[in-house]
Order: sequence, then structure tokens, then C-alpha cells
Amino acid sequence: MQSANAIDAKGFHLTVPEPTVSTAESATVHVGPKHDWGKFTEKEHIPIDVTEYNRKGKEPGLVLIFNEENAENQPYRKGSRRDVNEIILCFSRLGFNIYEDNICTDFTRKEVLEKLEQVKTNDLSDVNSLIVFFLSHGDDNNILYCKDSSIQAHEIWTKFSNCDELDNKPKFFIFQACKGKEFTNASAGESVTQLVPDTIFSPKHMTPDMLIVYSTLEGKFSFRNTLTGTWFIQELCKNFSAYGRRDDVVSLLLRTTKCVCRNYYHKADEEIYKQMPIFISTLRKKFYLNKNKDRGFILEVMSQYDKIMNSINEIKKKVDVLYNVQLEQERKAKK
Repeated sequence: MQSANAIDAKGFHLTVPEPTVSTAESATVHVGPKHDWGKFTEKEHIPIDVTEYNRKGKEPGLVLIFNEENAENQPYRKGSRRDVNEIILCFSRLGFNIYEDNICTDFTRKEVLEKLEQVKTNDLSDVNSLIVFFLSHGDDNNILYCKDSSIQAHEIWTKFSNCDELDNKPKFFIFQACKGKEFTNASAGESVTQLVPDTIFSPKHMTPDMLIVYSTLEGKFSFRNTLTGTWFIQELCKNFSAYGRRDDVVSLLLRTTKCVCRNYYHKADEEIYKQMPIFISTLRKKFYLNKNKDRGFILEVMSQYDKIMNSINEIKKKVDVLYNVQLEQERKAKK
């Protein structure tokens, strides 16, 4: 079968043949409107230590998905709907509530900015985190393509830089798009200075408690399989589903990066091409998506700490009394 890999790049004119097998585009997983019944509710959370973000709200997090299948003057992004489905299933398994009006397909630039403003002005006091996906074609210098024009990635995350109700809460932004027109050659090492040019992340754009992830390096292509979805999003969802109840998000991203680099390649003209995701973090604590039974057990122990310590102290007092009684009896016996 011929390669089903395509590229999420602006102005890339190489035609990658579609598979000869006829397949129908999968429909987006159905999610309902907002209502109170049937919602996941965050259980009372007791932080294990100061390195973990508090989770005081009832909502694990707000998940917002922008899926630009028909970006401006670009080929249809076949396979992107598979990514949306996997994101919905993955985060639903982790206890997040996914709402219909937060899945945004083929939005214009104006609609994207209006949606971000709407989310920002909503009541977010009960939300423990913000997670935003943007799936589209892209280009150098953080350019992303909407239905009618383009938007820069920092215009998305800076919307929440001064959001009081998300203060001291993790804000997670995932960008699936090309960042240029170059392949990442499997045999050519990337120097450290090439990974993140100084112009890509300006200090004025970065604020605390943010985690920003790109599917590929600056200047490079990002691959999308027209049948199974993009390499990066599919691998991210696999790892988050498998380990999201145990590991923190940065650990999950390191695992995802390793899997994308190791498990995927594209061969063309006898060359082997790979993909290297990248992320930058201003998180100040560990960001967990959920609690698993092992961490839950530790939390339970922590919640009962005072009771356990009191019991230990009582036992110690009784042991001391018995020990002193024994010493007194031995002293009298010697007389």
C-alpha cells in the first residue's frame, strides 16, 4: 500500500498519494451540551506535597478543541477528525467533561478569538486547569491557519495570561501543525541552538503556570496519516490514556516525545524522515490530570495522618509504661 502520510504545512505542493483502499471519514464522537446530570466531578483533593498543583474545584479542567480541517487555501486535512475523536475519548477516560460547544470546527480567525474571549469571561472558579488543542496547517514563526486567514500561537495562550480565575492553575496548550517546510532527517543531528530560536518564545508572551507544546521543531514538517490521524496527537492520547492517572503531564510529554521519535518515520526518495515534538514550560508545580489508586492511597494516608500519629503516640506511651513497670519489678527482685 502506498504511503498515507500527509503534511500540515502551508504552501507545500508535493502530492502524497492516498491509499488505494476506499475508507470513509469517521464522524466526530458525539458529545452532549452542558448539563449537571452525568457530569464527572473532581473528588476532594489533598495535595501529597507542595510540588503538586491544588485541585480545589469540582471540574478537573476545561478542554477546548479547535479543528481546522479546511484551512485557508489548503488541502482538506483528512484524518484530523480521528485526532478529535481520540482527544475526546482520552480526556473523557481521565474524568474530564467534554462539551459540544467546546469542539470548534473550521473557525475563522475572528471566531477563534471570540471563542477564547468567551471562555476567558466565563466562570472558571470551579475549573482546576485549562487545556486547549489547536489542530491545523501551520508555518514558520508560530503561524497557524484558520478557515479564512492566520493567527499566531501566542495570540491563543496570551488570552489567558491575566485571567484571575485561572491564576495559580495550570494552562496547557497543544499545537498540532507544521512549523516550516523542512524535513527532520533521521541521520542528521539537530544542534541545540536550532531547536528553539530566540524569536519564537518572547518573554513578554510567557507567563507563569503555562505549558506549551508543538508537534514539531521550528522550521520542520509535522506528519498526519490520512487514515489514523497525526503522529503526535495519536501518540499523546495513547500515553495520556495509559499513564495519565499515574504520571504528571511533563513526564507524559517526555514519554510521548520518545514514542513519536522512536515509533514513526516517513520514507521518501531513499531518505528516512522523523518528527521531534517540543515543549516549553513555566509550570511551577507538578501538573496531574487525575489520581490513580496508588496516589489515591497516599492521599488517604495523608488525610488520616493526625489520627495515625495519635495512635502511634498512644501505643508508644503504653510501651513506655510497660517498660517502666518491668524495670521496677526487676529492681525490687534484686533487693
